[in-house]
Amino acid sequence: MDFMEKLSNGRKAFSDYDEYCSALFACADYKLSEYLKKMKVLYANEAGGFKNALHPDLEIAFDLCNRRLAEFSSDEPPILDGDDDFSKLLGAMAGDDVGESLSVEKMFSIITERAEVAVAGGVSLPLHTLIKKLELTDFSKFCLICAVLSSTQTNYAAVFQLINQNSSLTAPSFESAARIYFGSDFSITNTYGVMSEALEQLCQILDMTISETMPFSTILSPDKRFIDFLFGTNFLKPDKNYARFFRTLTDDNSPAPFLANSKQLAALKISYSDGIRIFELYGDEGSGRKFTIRHFCAEEGLRCIAIDCGKLFSYDFPFVNKVLWNLTRECILTDSCCCLTELSYREEEKGKFFAYMDLAFGKLLEKDVVVFTSSRDKLPMRDITKVDYTTLEFPPPNFTEREALWQHYGKEYVFADELDLNEMADKFLFTPGKIVNALKLGRRLSAMEGLDKITPECLFLACNNQMSSELAQKATKIKTTYTWDDIVMSKGQRQVLAYACDQMRFRKQVYEDWNYMRKYPYGRGLSVLLFGAPGTGKSMCAQVLANALNLELYRVDLSQVIDKYVGETEKSISMIFREAKKCNVVLFFDECDTLFAKRPDDGDANQALNNNKAALLLQEVEAYDGVSVLATNYKNNIDPAFFRRMKFIVEFQFPDSATREILWKTTIPKETPLAKDVDIRFLAEKFEFVGGNIKNCILNAAFLAAGDKNADGEVAMKHYVQAIRYEFIKTGKVFSRADFGQYAGLLEA
Repeated sequence: MDFMEKLSNGRKAFSDYDEYCSALFACADYKLSEYLKKMKVLYANEAGGFKNALHPDLEIAFDLCNRRLAEFSSDEPPILDGDDDFSKLLGAMAGDDVGESLSVEKMFSIITERAEVAVAGGVSLPLHTLIKKLELTDFSKFCLICAVLSSTQTNYAAVFQLINQNSSLTAPSFESAARIYFGSDFSITNTYGVMSEALEQLCQILDMTISETMPFSTILSPDKRFIDFLFGTNFLKPDKNYARFFRTLTDDNSPAPFLANSKQLAALKISYSDGIRIFELYGDEGSGRKFTIRHFCAEEGLRCIAIDCGKLFSYDFPFVNKVLWNLTRECILTDSCCCLTELSYREEEKGKFFAYMDLAFGKLLEKDVVVFTSSRDKLPMRDITKVDYTTLEFPPPNFTEREALWQHYGKEYVFADELDLNEMADKFLFTPGKIVNALKLGRRLSAMEGLDKITPECLFLACNNQMSSELAQKATKIKTTYTWDDIVMSKGQRQVLAYACDQMRFRKQVYEDWNYMRKYPYGRGLSVLLFGAPGTGKSMCAQVLANALNLELYRVDLSQVIDKYVGETEKSISMIFREAKKCNVVLFFDECDTLFAKRPDDGDANQALNNNKAALLLQEVEAYDGVSVLATNYKNNIDPAFFRRMKFIVEFQFPDSATREILWKTTIPKETPLAKDVDIRFLAEKFEFVGGNIKNCILNAAFLAAGDKNADGEVAMKHYVQAIRYEFIKTGKVFSRADFGQYAGLLEA
């Protein structure tokens, strides 16, 4: 079988990748043999400056290419005794007269035709697919094939050393490849355009150092990643040199069904069909941004590579530029889109961040790579790029969607009978990712307790553990130990708070089932203002509300929120509410009058900033779908406009004697061993204390009794009298022995 017959093989499809590559390499061997033969002629004529020392190397190189050609052309390679035999073989290959050169273009045309048939039949030909994708010219193909030969077959190093006439250059350059390809027709003026186009095409996939003054001396030497792509067992594995920045988002498995935010995928596909190639996706952690990307890629037949920009952008420009080039090549090789992740920056780094983002967009879009940005907050995209883009927000799922998500992802778990997943959907405004994480953690916590079923306690704990550490920096988690039975208040106060709890319990029925959401799209949360003198029970009431709703309580420390630097307070306020939404916690702002004081309009710049902070906090309270409890000791200091924005306002008045008696009786634990002389009514009537003072007195009296060796293990009236005396001293109140009436004798000197 001669060369052309083997190459065309009746135009049959290539049976496998090896046969396809062998055909391409044979084309290169043919042109190399032709060029080496001319070099031998030059040597024989003592032209070209060749020395006798090169003669053995020329023979070896020439024989190598001939032998490879013969091996390709025949199942039984012929033995070639000399140049005449090879000339005859070439003539037989061409089917023409001896010495007439074969057309490389014709060879490539035949190979391409057979490759197309093979691919249509299901044969994987990565190199052919890449050549077709990049629309490589015939000369670019030839350069690439020579480069692959020099990198994969070490004995070709000597061939290119001879052709380059440089023992240190073991791979082809664009110029030496052109000399081989064009032969006697080569000249810089005739081939400049072809070489320039080849350089532009191959610089996308080959890591080359291009000289601005001598571009065609650039060496064509594929790196390991490129060779792994062509011949490796896992051609999708990214370059290990940059594995710390890259990860693959997609796989061959079908993504799970859409249960929330399905409209975002439809919007994405419409924009994509309109030619948009940059998509900004933003939303809370686990909101489905990457999930949507996976669905899009599955439908469009793409893969997706994610890059950690937070890690990458800390490096200098040359390194970032290099990594982004490798990222772009990965997308080209693996037919992937790209997702830029971990996109956040400090204000002082904004310029650098914008520059690197623009660089990334430029490199990727130049190769028509689809780019996604995935961030928690909306990015200032118009400040980053002037290219058209589509912004898609991923809001938290509504109650119905959360119900479906809990039921869907809960199928593989076993739950205790008393656990109600619909209650979890109502209590926690979780994204899909948060629901998945909560279920996994709930199972582990139950297993640690030795249980084979997930209990409500373990699942609630797992949900609460999703709380962001950022919130913990600005707020303190309060253990809710108080219930309705522990708090003393009037019937009217209790009724108002009960109504407040009902607004949270029945909001699904009202807003969703009765469609009140259409008329009231804003302010669906619960805001409660508590005001009254210190110690009247405002903090206790916040605990009671959280306990009644079975929610976590976080007390916001305004001293940690208010910052002297412009803009930092606003950032902290927004962060608190954003993170609180993840677990639907109760936010308790004590002494809120520090922000909501009456706002004078005197033109003072500092006052204007304070007014802006108060306005932002009020907006966040209204927009928060959870519970916000605000407390103040000084109602008269609060701006009246603030009261109109609160859903419920409860005043904690100074307790009368009857209320104080109830406070004394309910605050003393039932297990306390009281002496017979304890007169609760006298204490309540005589001493005008609020609940906080009463609590202090009761606790101090217990410790006084515990340390009294003569108390016989009981808390007596003398201990309460002494505790009240200490409370007077602590609060700075003036008192006399007469204030203690018949019990004045119990006072210590």
